[in-house]
This record gives sequence, structure tokens and C-alpha cells, in this order.
Amino acid sequence: MTIKEKVERAKGLAEELIAEAEAYYASVGPVEVEAMFGETNVTFRVPFVYPVEFNELASRYWPRPGVAVDAPLWFNLDAVTRNYPNITMVVDGEEDDLYRVRNKEAVYIFPEMYEQMPPEDSQNLRMAVWALNVWEPQQRREKKVAEKEEVANG
Repeated sequence: MTIKEKVERAKGLAEELIAEAEAYYASVGPVEVEAMFGETNVTFRVPFVYPVEFNELASRYWPRPGVAVDAPLWFNLDAVTRNYPNITMVVDGEEDDLYRVRNKEAVYIFPEMYEQMPPEDSQNLRMAVWALNVWEPQQRREKKVAEKEEVANG
């Protein structure tokens, strides 16, 4: 195989890997989290965000010193959840994108709702954000490593 052929093959492989990643990301559906506001049941849909977008968000919120939940992470889970993009809310089958017009600007009001949430509901949202962006990728990676070891060990 010539160098030119190897380069062309490598280009094709990179494009295949990008397409595979895109297909995987497209398959990751939102996580639904049930919550209560007063007497009203609501469902928050926490969408998957691309790793680069999540890392940009996480890099804005450093882990809090002495906070056990942040210790193994590279970010402040509470702040990242409060500012997580594109969470929607469903009440009685109606979906709300949580954007409002204020002073002629679109404002994402999920951070305001997060502040009013009962502690157990905000905890469930934090776990959804963590699961989508930390736990699931770790599980997928560990599964692939185990599969590779299984094949190698016959």
C-alpha cells in the first residue's frame, strides 16, 4: 500500500469515526425528571449536549472545595445543572421551552425555576446531568474495554 493510499484510508476512517460519533450522539435521548411545584406535577426533559458544549459549560464552574459531590468531578455539579442548556418542561402534556421575552430579549428561565425547586427534585436533576455526561460515557467506555479484553483473551 502506498503512502497516498494510506493517507486516503486514514481520511476515510476519520470520517467514519466522526459519523459513528454523530449517530451515537443523535441516539441519546433526553432524561425525564419528575418534579413538583406546589401542587403541580411537572416533567423536566434534560437533553444530551455534545461533549464540547458540556465541557465548555463545566469549565465555567469549578468544583467547590470541600463539597463531596464535586470532589471526583472537574466541575461544580449544582452550578452546571442550574445553567444546563435547553431543558424543557412538560405540564399536562404541554411542552414549554422555558424561554421568555424580557426587555426584548429571549431569557432562559430554567435557572430561576431550579432555585425554587424542592431539594429532592434538584438532586434528581443533578443526577440526570451527571448520568448523561459523566456516568454513561464511563459505562460505555468500560464496556468497550471489557469487550476488547474478552476478544483478546478468547
